[in-house]
Amino acid sequence: MAEVKKPINSSNNKNKIKIWDIWVRIFHWSLLLLVGLSFYSGKFGGLDFVLPIKNTVIFNMDVHVWSGLAILGLILFRTIWGFVGSTTARFSYIFESIRKLPNYLRKMFIEKTTFIAGHNPAGGIAVLIIITMLFMQTITGLFSQDDSFFATKGPLSFLVEDTTSKQITQIHAQIWNYILVPLIALHICANLFYWIIKKQDLIQGMITGKRTIHSNSKNPKLYFAPTLLGILAGAVAIIIIVIITKAEVLVKI
Repeated sequence: MAEVKKPINSSNNKNKIKIWDIWVRIFHWSLLLLVGLSFYSGKFGGLDFVLPIKNTVIFNMDVHVWSGLAILGLILFRTIWGFVGSTTARFSYIFESIRKLPNYLRKMFIEKTTFIAGHNPAGGIAVLIIITMLFMQTITGLFSQDDSFFATKGPLSFLVEDTTSKQITQIHAQIWNYILVPLIALHICANLFYWIIKKQDLIQGMITGKRTIHSNSKNPKLYFAPTLLGILAGAVAIIIIVIITKAEVLVKI
């Protein structure tokens, strides 16, 4: 973990350095949009529409299923990127940060100007938990089924009995209501805390990929993976999702 402390009276002596690669930022904001879409389609519905070219009706729960598959694809990509991607994206870097959590928590409310490249220890834990729970949420969604008028089943629900599928569907809902919703709320509050109290705009950093650091401080040595590697990681994730959607057909071959 790269940690730099800057003098308190140094507001006019700052510069910006690159912290996040484009793939982490695409992952973050795509995940935000897709989780919102999944929540809306699962909770409120009403997203039925007709495909203009094929004149095919796409029902709300179809949208829910496909947004869930897209989230799973993002999680698969992020998992791959956590091993082969840029420094701040790697799980090894996050684990190194988490190892320093006790010391970080002791200083959190005292040293307002501490700079950490990438996720701080608390943020690293949050990232790992959120990714894990979203993975569990999407996996249970693969085996779930919807009992509404336009019944929809997950692409792997054919592998289990209906009673089992319905039990998994309940778990799918419980993970969202009792784990993911509190985690998302905590994540939002944490970002507001760092923005208002700690004077660190983490949101802007995730948009631009850059964070402000005192110019007299030593820049952390960060590695940024090549763009082609990100494309290959995304391709692998897409192939896995396609296989999942075609699983029932493949099993019958």
